[in-house]
Amino acid sequence: MNKELRIVILAAGKGTRMNSDLPKVLHKLNGKPLLDYVLDESELLNPREIILVVGFKKGNVISHTKNRINLKNVTQMEQLGTGHAVLQTEEFLKDKKGHILILYGDVPNIKASTLKPIIDDHVKNNRDLTLITAEIDNPTGYGRIIRDKNGRLLKIVEEKDCNEIEKKIKEWNPGIYIFKIPKVFEILNSINANNASKEYYLTDSIGLAQQSNMKIKAIKIANSDEVLGINTAGQLEELESWITF
Repeated sequence: MNKELRIVILAAGKGTRMNSDLPKVLHKLNGKPLLDYVLDESELLNPREIILVVGFKKGNVISHTKNRINLKNVTQMEQLGTGHAVLQTEEFLKDKKGHILILYGDVPNIKASTLKPIIDDHVKNNRDLTLITAEIDNPTGYGRIIRDKNGRLLKIVEEKDCNEIEKKIKEWNPGIYIFKIPKVFEILNSINANNASKEYYLTDSIGLAQQSNMKIKAIKIANSDEVLGINTAGQLEELESWITF
């Protein structure tokens, strides 16, 4: 067991664009619920515990995962963003030591073999925050990763705020993070909802961590397919057609 590692999986979303009353993470990909792919890979990392943040039709999700070992459920009563979702774990984790890996129940192709060396690197270098990035030919709709001339992370710019040069950047932010405990809660409690959606975004943690001179690094993975999420029924069908698990 990796006693230093806890994994938080966000699984509270309704998935409005899936055209179904089923919780998004329970939709099936090649006959298997999306969430099960993420849980299976998470268990391969042998964490101290996995915390599942549930919300919409949480009873269905809890019932589906009831036989999983070392799994704890935390409820996000209102879906107020990814930052707010992770903050629901504070009561259970604020007095703990170690690190948390944040994953998503609707990102089914993530692999433990990709995550493990990044986690090891994060712990070895005693970072406060490590984020995973990827490159795709068409990053339309995603926040861009801005680096300095030495490759260090400067900031993440959401597409609507990108200038013409930044829009050409192909490196994007999938939203997968590793945080040191309790630094993560210092950051999340500083996030505000001053945006059009009135939600608390994990993306904002980057700027706040930098302002606090925390130790941060952005690590790019080779296969961007691993971090593609499912948001619509069409995307689910497309993924079934070209990915073999």
